[in-house]
Amino acid sequence: MNRLTLNLYACADMDGKLVVIAEYRDLPQAGLAQSKLEANGVQSFLENQYMVGVNWLYSTAVGGIKLKVHEDDVPRANEILKTFEMGCSEELDEETLTSEATCPVCGSSKIITKNYTRKFAAISLLLSLPLFFFLKRNSCQECGHKWK
Repeated sequence: MNRLTLNLYACADMDGKLVVIAEYRDLPQAGLAQSKLEANGVQSFLENQYMVGVNWLYSTAVGGIKLKVHEDDVPRANEILKTFEMGCSEELDEETLTSEATCPVCGSSKIITKNYTRKFAAISLLLSLPLFFFLKRNSCQECGHKWK
């Protein structure tokens, strides 16, 4: 029995109704949320996942991918998703604090990043020569140190 058939049988066995607890534009985000719920024992279903999976531009037209749970599981599912989203935002904050986000000399986080890629690409197009000087420069506002 494939997963779709199992989900249909599980849906038919429920006495209550399914409630939309979240909507997602992208299929990977919806899949992560559904996986988190199922890992915590909350059965969930994704509506429009196949439509958006075939062509993601349909996501806006069909109202996104809807994450549905049984109405009795709504408070628990909301709590799980809230802690999951908070955990994701903390991980993103840690990722942004890489070695490039701090000055290697003084350790300050007040840096300015300048990207010269567009300028060199424009010069390369004007001269009809491939210039491979795509630079990204960082400079510290406190000590004035500059690095690549």
